[in-house]
Amino acid sequence: MAEKVSNQSLLTWFLQRFSGLFLAIFLFTHIDVHHFLHRQGLINFAEVNERLAGSVGWKIFYIFFVPFCVFHALNGIWAILADYRPSGGFSASTKVVFWVVGLILTAIGALTLVNLFAVGV
Repeated sequence: MAEKVSNQSLLTWFLQRFSGLFLAIFLFTHIDVHHFLHRQGLINFAEVNERLAGSVGWKIFYIFFVPFCVFHALNGIWAILADYRPSGGFSASTKVVFWVVGLILTAIGALTLVNLFAVGV
């Protein structure tokens, strides 16, 4: 049985793949920088903070990372729930909850980044 696919479904499907690709690149970059390139022993907060505060590239990297991570996680959970074909009321209320949680998590991540960026100034 064929089902109608909305433009919103297509957009979220594409964004899920795009954010997943970005998160995979982030993971490999993180492992490379923090584990393979770091040859002095233990990693400490001051070193990581110095790297973050001293580079525009790392700032941009993390500014994109936070919303991509939040979107990918919540959209993935929504996709799992949608497989069970929830009723209209449950579906709508769940979407509202996910949007609120997503905005809160993104705001917390953004505030954390702003504070980390300010430390290095």
